[in-house]
Amino acid sequence: MDVKSSKPVTVSEASAIMQKRKEDGELGYEQTQALESSEKFAKLEPEKAKKVAHEIASGGKVSGELAAKIVDISPDNPATLKAILVKDKVELSDDEIAKILKELA
Repeated sequence: MDVKSSKPVTVSEASAIMQKRKEDGELGYEQTQALESSEKFAKLEPEKAKKVAHEIASGGKVSGELAAKIVDISPDNPATLKAILVKDKVELSDDEIAKILKELA
């Protein structure tokens, strides 16, 4: 299988993509396991997850991959969000953090 393109997606979006593929045909074992896992851990609806990830990444400080990770984890307090950001050495102001947490609520 050749990779034609790659873009970061949230667990919710991945679940929707795999659900569509399941409707179009049979999934392999790994795909079925990934679908079950993504359905279990998806916290937002796919469209909302995509919108929130785009909003987070649009500021320019947070990459698309990190934005997807933030949406997947959906932190509910500033300390947790800062812990996620520290891995990629991203520093946001308190206002930016509050805005992200508001989007996730």
